[in-house]
Amino acid sequence: MHGLIRSMVKEIVPPVLTHLLKSRTRVVDEWGRARYGLSGLRLPGGRHFSYRPTPEDRMVCEQIFFNRDYAIDRWQRHEDILKFYRECDDPVIIDAGANIGASAVWFALSYPKATVVAVEPERGNYELLKKNAAAFPSILPVNAAISANSDSLYLTDPGTGAWGFRTASQPDSQSYRVDALTVEQLLAKKKGTPFILKIDIEGAESDLFSRTPEEFDRFPLLIIELHDWMLPGKRTSRNFLNWHVQRDRDFVHHGENIFSISNKV
Repeated sequence: MHGLIRSMVKEIVPPVLTHLLKSRTRVVDEWGRARYGLSGLRLPGGRHFSYRPTPEDRMVCEQIFFNRDYAIDRWQRHEDILKFYRECDDPVIIDAGANIGASAVWFALSYPKATVVAVEPERGNYELLKKNAAAFPSILPVNAAISANSDSLYLTDPGTGAWGFRTASQPDSQSYRVDALTVEQLLAKKKGTPFILKIDIEGAESDLFSRTPEEFDRFPLLIIELHDWMLPGKRTSRNFLNWHVQRDRDFVHHGENIFSISNKV
């Protein structure tokens, strides 16, 4: 019953008020802290992050800015990764499944000298991603899907909200065509040194890791959300797991994400 009440309150009360009612301590990143405002998030430097008044958008902000889902300072290996970043003149982060840009902005704030190639196929999400990226010259928005092969795919809506769009090789009555780019093509958009590859593509990781170019191995840190829980019987994590176990990398799990860390950093 308490869970039901909390859920109802979150749907009725504006996020700024529910945030003020929370008692747990918020961790402050080195760049500062995101705060709820009346029409979005307030970021350091007078910057603003916009999101739609939907449970999905609010949860994305909560996960990334406040729960810090992509932070590495909880791992013993974080000094190795930071050393790589500090000694690298031109780090490149690929954010595959960038949604409305929360992860791309968090990466841009946390790794300010890195270029963030933010890849999002869905039109509405992409427009908000572009708006949120405008204050960050280091973010390069790309309206496409990441895929094992360069071609086109069809974006479908399974009805799970703006964070749940999936790609398919064949259209249905509600889908539309999107460009599909490989990791090699995305890296070619900004010359530099691969640093972080973040992947949250709603089960399409099965296709992405059906071909494993050497570019995957060049990323010291790969962060991926697997979706066997969402697509039972499809073995969507199998290709990634096969790729990982054949390499000299650590496998660390936190929340929804797997952190695959190269032991050659």
